[in-house]
Amino acid sequence: MRVLHVIETLDFGGAEKVVVDLVAATKGRCQPAVCCVKHSGELAQRLGDGVQVFSLGKGEGNDLTVPWRLARLVREQGFDVMHSHLWGVYLESALAAKLAGVPLVHTVHGNYQDYGRRFIPRLKLALRHRLERFAARWHQRIVTVSHSIQSYVVENIGIDPRRVETVHNGIDERVSLQGERRGTTFITVGRMAAVKNHAMMIRAFARVAASRPDARLQLVGDGPDRPALETLAASLGVASRVEFLGFRNDVAELLAAADVFLMSSHYEGVSIAILEAMRAGLPVVGTQVGGIPETVLQGESGLLVPDGDEAAFADAMLTLLQDASRRAVLGRAATQRQREAFSLESAAQRYLQIYAGGLQ
Repeated sequence: MRVLHVIETLDFGGAEKVVVDLVAATKGRCQPAVCCVKHSGELAQRLGDGVQVFSLGKGEGNDLTVPWRLARLVREQGFDVMHSHLWGVYLESALAAKLAGVPLVHTVHGNYQDYGRRFIPRLKLALRHRLERFAARWHQRIVTVSHSIQSYVVENIGIDPRRVETVHNGIDERVSLQGERRGTTFITVGRMAAVKNHAMMIRAFARVAASRPDARLQLVGDGPDRPALETLAASLGVASRVEFLGFRNDVAELLAAADVFLMSSHYEGVSIAILEAMRAGLPVVGTQVGGIPETVLQGESGLLVPDGDEAAFADAMLTLLQDASRRAVLGRAATQRQREAFSLESAAQRYLQIYAGGLQ
């Protein structure tokens, strides 16, 4: 069975990591390849030998040739199944699969970004949802990575619930590193964009740092908000204790040496960054949004607070910083939960069953 994963790029990101991990987990049981509609990206280097990567070179905006080029690629290379990822390639992939006569599985990694309340953006969104409902009739399965996203797809977009199911993201639990933890380091991993709400996290850290001058915050990742966040840290007087580390290839090592993981997002699906932190034995302080409450159990593997509640976020951070015993208990529970509920092998097996079902 030859499976073609379709995604915009393999630049650093949660969905992109899912694709790379899923290819690695299934390539002994099928023949996966990846088509990047735009360009390949740095994560393509992690796919390993024997995995084909195709790039269509699409620019920004719509390109009506993409479905036909995708369909031709599928036919010429003899792919049996297409598996598309993220909304940006869904309609093109659905049409390409229809033209090529192969089943399509589409994974929804998150909700739509806010289109705004003005008439024209709302009209565009309504039209796109209508096209998505129509396209969903053509193919096999829409998979969501959390139950909250499944509800969104059914209730907001209006896709037939019989065509939708949830498969939680998983990561390889065999990766395990030991580091020297000092009881003072908070860490977060993610793109520095508005949806991640790093500004609230830094303000909450400033509250914590006022009573714990030994506390440190590490921000791993990059993005358009980084200059403003660096300015914010300086204005709050914590620039010397907030480390902007950029994109890193040693995230596992950084997590192994940290003490508490932070996620302040306005929205998340099932965050790969959170799963990696749980695998490393870190308790999580996060917001009660999207798939985070499905991932982190309140009071058992972390502490969750309302979206945007800076004071509550700071209180949760300080609570864990001051209680090493509780950090350890929550961290062990986090690791156990990741292994039991968010295993890469479980996700891979379910996807293989879905692929096979489309070929019967």
